Amino acid sequence: MMMSRPGKSICMIAGLLVLLAAAIAAFKICVLHYSFSRSVNAELWVMECRVRFMANGGPVAARLSLPYEIPGYYLVVTSQTPGYAFSVQEHGGRTLSVWEGAERSGPQSLSCQISFIPDGGAGTAAEEKPEAPERPRWPSGQKQFAEQLLRSVDPEGKLSIPQFVSALFKQIRKGDNPAVSVLFADKRQGTPFLQVVRNLLAMRKIASREAEGVFLTDKRRRQSPSFMLEVYYDGTYHRYDPVSGTLGTQKDFIPLRRGDEPLFALSGGRQAKLRFSALKTNISAAGLNRLRGSFIEHSWLMDIIGYELPISEQNVFKRLALLPLAVLLIVVVRNIIGLQSMGTFMPVLIALAFLETGLTAGLIAFLLILAVGLSARALLTHMNLLMVPRISAVVVIVILLMKAISVLSYAFGFTQGQSITFFPLIILAWTIERASMVWEEDGPGAMFRQLAVSLAACIPCYFILNNDYLQYLFFTFQEFNLVILALILLIGTYTGYRLTELKRFKPLVSSCSDHS
Repeated sequence: MMMSRPGKSICMIAGLLVLLAAAIAAFKICVLHYSFSRSVNAELWVMECRVRFMANGGPVAARLSLPYEIPGYYLVVTSQTPGYAFSVQEHGGRTLSVWEGAERSGPQSLSCQISFIPDGGAGTAAEEKPEAPERPRWPSGQKQFAEQLLRSVDPEGKLSIPQFVSALFKQIRKGDNPAVSVLFADKRQGTPFLQVVRNLLAMRKIASREAEGVFLTDKRRRQSPSFMLEVYYDGTYHRYDPVSGTLGTQKDFIPLRRGDEPLFALSGGRQAKLRFSALKTNISAAGLNRLRGSFIEHSWLMDIIGYELPISEQNVFKRLALLPLAVLLIVVVRNIIGLQSMGTFMPVLIALAFLETGLTAGLIAFLLILAVGLSARALLTHMNLLMVPRISAVVVIVILLMKAISVLSYAFGFTQGQSITFFPLIILAWTIERASMVWEEDGPGAMFRQLAVSLAACIPCYFILNNDYLQYLFFTFQEFNLVILALILLIGTYTGYRLTELKRFKPLVSSCSDHS
């Protein structure tokens, strides 16, 4: 019974570690929208809005309507306008960019950037069926012209809504009807034009609304907001171009406001002019994760994840994040397979050095240094030196040998040899010392077997540490190392036969079977 309790407690700890890792990964995926994919083909749209106006000399407050939900994207809004407090607020079902500043006078400029970050789970909310429009009120004498225009468009009243809207725009564009000249005398574009069209549709009980927005077209600069008419039928709104009167999806049109609310409201200023620019860029998964996470409310989470570190430090930690996976490989080799390496984690450390030298050049240099070091160690053995001076002498010899390899490789044009200095000196010295002791105690056969196992384990460790996808995955989802820790704890409770021992104890199993 005493032996089972530690096993149960370790299983519980391992289970808690796995659950904790799963919870953290779920948070990153569901909240930060991180992805396991390392695709570099993600498209990032950035739209910039600039507002110029004249301040009246008092406090300034400005509000800009932001885009509605866009299928396949979620939006992040930032502003770097000096001297103004910036915030994003919800008001009446709309999302607004709000600037507030103290007393200002003269020309002013506001700006904000809207990033359309790819998100496969993002979508638009379902459209609610609008109420039947109220009968419009026409200025004196215009109601009769409106009824005349509607009769000329659909004399029998049998056209469907799409047919009626197309026929109405066609009649307006022709302009040969006297009613058109009266109703649209000074209303040829923008909100006034659309208001007359909406009044005409309302007389036929057709619900419609005005939409104002911009086109998300790559490298399109300094565009002014455009107007669209959205007509409701067949359970959804359909968008019409008021200039051509054609029905189209206009997938690149981004509505900033709908209805009668203004796109931009300004107090404390005048003569506001809005200009929009759009730019499309390709972004890597790591860059996309960094951008997504940098806008969360708790910035310390980004510090823990590591995307706030300088790029040089990130490159270091991407490899360090994979060390537990390489360590797990060594644990499996020693405790499950049953092979003994020369030093517990020496293969992992040598694999780290191979990342700088390259696998082939690293193996050649390692074997050369080990051979010379073993020869030097054999000579030092006959001098009867104490352990610390003996190892120190080996370190000095290794340093001199590494310098000689670097100088000779440079002289012969082999640039890989110059990176030999990345080998850990102390590990090399202890490896040489350990190899010498194994040679003396167990013979050269045991030493070469352990050395072969070490190199055999070192090579897969190198490929693990050098894998770009694994670097991205374990750096972004560092909680996976908790799963590695749980596996190591579980392997630590294993007391059964190792794979290499199955052959060793096979005669005993066979003799027991024959005896029975």
